Amino acid sequence: MKFKEFFISMSRYTRPHKSEAEEEYIEKFIRPVCDYTDEFGNLICATVNDPRIMFSSHTDTVHNKSGKQKLFTNSGKVLTSDSTCLGADNTVGNYLMLSMIDSGIPGLYIFHRGEERGGLGSTFISQDTPDLLKGVEIAIALDRKGKDDVVQFQMGSRCCSEKFAKQLASLMGMTGGDMTGSFTDTANYTDLVTECSNISVAYWDHHSKNERCDMELIGKIEDRLIHADWKSLEAFGYEDEYDSIPMYGYNVHSGYSKGFTHDTYWDLYDLCQTEPRKVARFLDEAGITEDDILFSEVNEVNGNNHDSFGTTTDIQPYVSSRDRPNIVVDAYGRYIFK
Repeated sequence: MKFKEFFISMSRYTRPHKSEAEEEYIEKFIRPVCDYTDEFGNLICATVNDPRIMFSSHTDTVHNKSGKQKLFTNSGKVLTSDSTCLGADNTVGNYLMLSMIDSGIPGLYIFHRGEERGGLGSTFISQDTPDLLKGVEIAIALDRKGKDDVVQFQMGSRCCSEKFAKQLASLMGMTGGDMTGSFTDTANYTDLVTECSNISVAYWDHHSKNERCDMELIGKIEDRLIHADWKSLEAFGYEDEYDSIPMYGYNVHSGYSKGFTHDTYWDLYDLCQTEPRKVARFLDEAGITEDDILFSEVNEVNGNNHDSFGTTTDIQPYVSSRDRPNIVVDAYGRYIFK
């Protein structure tokens, strides 16, 4: 493929889930190469019979409006936009999968719908059509910021073995980088597929106006994906393991976390870092103080209903200390405006 021209034409579309622009984008770029579309709308392609490896990306973006955006390039390398975000998350993954399909790389390819709305498409597959993944041992999402990460944890739980992650990093010429991710669609397949991961595809500051991607690095990743010896990649398996970084909104079973199938917490976490002034202004206008956040009776470890020894505790909903009965914090640390 002629990378830059094709990728830029894909990147012009701003694609909220089920929007007209997403449908137009799918009809133009994705559907022509796929074998079929399932009942939810996920688009699926298999380049071999009985594929052992599945590659995934998602067609929706977090843009506020459906349509097209103006793009800018810096030295013909870094791509940005004039919109609320660029949408490289996950146009990059879509492009890379199209290139792999075009090159005949063996695998099952799933273009998921509704990932940005909480992994809706992958939830449908895991619950309603799990046989689609029968025989698949490895699931790799092309949906990660940076250039070197091979994710081993999603939603607080281990999703692939350390041995597999090191092998995948070596195969892709990556360091392994940050092994802790938040959520993408492969997290919904950990009960069906032995090894599930997510690798960097050279975008940064996703979900923000500062989102950008490096087209030169994307081209290098594309080359590695096409020329990798995928037959050499093994599935090892692992024991469930809990990642002790602060996590909100998770249920704990047998000492490790099983997360919600949505990414709302991490969207807000990213927003706090990329747009701290907007978050502070919103909280201030809502009447929420520093004391409300720091001294609420919500478990300070990670918002879960367990203490540092893993025992279950009952957490009562917190009501703001000021005279605002319409604002409460539930047992998972989520503010509810009633």
